[in-house]
Amino acid sequence: MIKEPPMVIDGRVMQQKDFVAYVMAKEFGPEPPTAIFLHHTWRPAQHDWQGLDTLLAMKAYYEHQSWVDEAGQAHSGWTAGPHLFIAEDGIWLFSDMAYDGVGVVGHNHLSLHIEMVGDFDSDPPSGKTWANTVTALGALHARLGLETKSLMFHRDFSSKTCPGNAVTKEWVIPQVEAWVREFRQYEALRNAVMDQARRLFYANINPEAALYRVSQARGLLGPLSDEWTVDANSQHYIVQFFVDALVVPVGQWKQVKRLSEVSDVTHSPPPGGAGAGSGSVTPADSE
Repeated sequence: MIKEPPMVIDGRVMQQKDFVAYVMAKEFGPEPPTAIFLHHTWRPAQHDWQGLDTLLAMKAYYEHQSWVDEAGQAHSGWTAGPHLFIAEDGIWLFSDMAYDGVGVVGHNHLSLHIEMVGDFDSDPPSGKTWANTVTALGALHARLGLETKSLMFHRDFSSKTCPGNAVTKEWVIPQVEAWVREFRQYEALRNAVMDQARRLFYANINPEAALYRVSQARGLLGPLSDEWTVDANSQHYIVQFFVDALVVPVGQWKQVKRLSEVSDVTHSPPPGGAGAGSGSVTPADSE
């Protein structure tokens, strides 16, 4: 039996806004994923989830799983796992989404596997777990240009109930589709405003400058002046003016927002969401 080296995982947790920005900037390589699979962990359940500790326990579990390659050679330890674990505390990055993971036998090539933390055979996901899931699914479908109706469930190719008997495509896909539609609407608005800003304002941009990088992270449109130095109380400062924008839908005059607020597409959890707790860690229902 061939013993595989320790699995490499990301291990970061992101909130919805940061995950959307991460996915939109993510390079998926010359052959990007063409399918997205939704799973539930079953175990650990929501009350078992302990964030990074549970994530590392999952990694250790996968590293002891046996499998046989196409040539019939036995291996010990998966080389990858699911790409995301989604819980009440955020969206956890596991295996790199630019590469194949492991989630469904025979359907791991050019596919992404997303695990919702919990057992959803009796009740559907809710709270932040579901809100984070809709955002993750929406962002990935938008970034990869995939139709939401092409979303796959583990049980499509398995006798398992995953992602849970209480989860149906008729319930999931319209919510993801609505997220993508709203995101594309906001992106179109932002792009139009950005084009106008480039025509009207300062265009000599240094993308490596510290002030410019922070301005983009905060949703500003671009610099309105050169940088200059000021001194105050023996301290040197670099100063630069930047452009912001307020927008309002015509006829909805009480809906004035900053452009960065309008473009901040997140999904709000429905009332009565479940919370994370503590408990023991047991294997996920990934393969």
